[in-house]
Amino acid sequence: MLTKFDEFTCHQVVSTFDHPESSDRAWTEKLWCNIHDSKGGLVLATGFGIYPNRNVMDGFGCVNVGNRTQYNFRASRELRPAIDEIKVGPLSYDVIEPYKKIRIALGENKYDLGFEIEFLGKFHPSEEEPQYGRSYGRIYVNTCRYAQLGRARGWVKAGGKKFDISEDTFYGQRDHSWGIRMGVGAAEQGVQSLDIDNFLGMMINWLTFQIGDTGFCLYLIEKADGKIQRLTGHVTRPMDGERVMVGITGVEHRYKYYDGSMRMQSGEVTIKCEDGSVYDLSMKEITTMYLRGGNYIGYKDVRHGMWMGRYWEDGEAWNIEDDRIKNEMHGLDDTVVEVRMGKQIGYGIVENLILPPFPKYGY
Repeated sequence: MLTKFDEFTCHQVVSTFDHPESSDRAWTEKLWCNIHDSKGGLVLATGFGIYPNRNVMDGFGCVNVGNRTQYNFRASRELRPAIDEIKVGPLSYDVIEPYKKIRIALGENKYDLGFEIEFLGKFHPSEEEPQYGRSYGRIYVNTCRYAQLGRARGWVKAGGKKFDISEDTFYGQRDHSWGIRMGVGAAEQGVQSLDIDNFLGMMINWLTFQIGDTGFCLYLIEKADGKIQRLTGHVTRPMDGERVMVGITGVEHRYKYYDGSMRMQSGEVTIKCEDGSVYDLSMKEITTMYLRGGNYIGYKDVRHGMWMGRYWEDGEAWNIEDDRIKNEMHGLDDTVVEVRMGKQIGYGIVENLILPPFPKYGY
């Protein structure tokens, strides 16, 4: 089947763009974006998943207002025939100018939430090293990803109030990944589990910071014994200057967590780079977006990529002033932080997920 993408001269296999070369049901293309202010007043996370071998597209939009209430919207649809339209119900995503302007909108719905925002790319995107892994002889992960830092503008409505989003006061980060991804859809029947054995006894740490004209994009997976399973990322610079990407070769971390919880509270990291530079960064939580509201790690027995019928949507509002609810919804969180590097102050997010046992932090 021809799509609008087939008009462009970027084919790399003898086929059209309506399906990937691999028939693996875990083949996924993901889009994610997070914007936030520097005071903890508002943080928004939104994203999409396209699963061509499951004939599914899903998406979500979540807004945390004042670290008091988190509003969630989730939706899923049959992928075909509208395979080249990134839209699920009232939620849509449009590339206006590659790497410079992305428009994301959530129109009218019954969950007291809506937005229209533009992500404005300000830093050169950081391309991660591909991630590859086998389990029981089968590939369970084989993905590429890039991340980009920027600003945002537009508006958000939540809880009956409208919030203006200005690029002067709102920071943004986004990523785009594709390939065979773990934890997608309902588990296959009649085969050994690929995910569980590989994802115990580790810390998964993904962070994006912008401090003045310096940007950091880092992905670390560290095993319980201290062995580094994955380390990739860059120090990056603004797009209005020369494209300088310095690879990150080492990281030391000292995180603190809330009592009785695995939610990150603050931390320090030392980042070492291939050019010999070393950056000492300290951070503290401003607010947190609980990505379970977008079905990360699953919520209400629904996981990303599951077939939910021709169209499905769900949502709710959480009282996240309650620590019990925070701990219950903790999973893969976007922890918004203030970052200090010497006398400079910046902002960004940390995704810090511990899968016990992990003795370094007492779990």
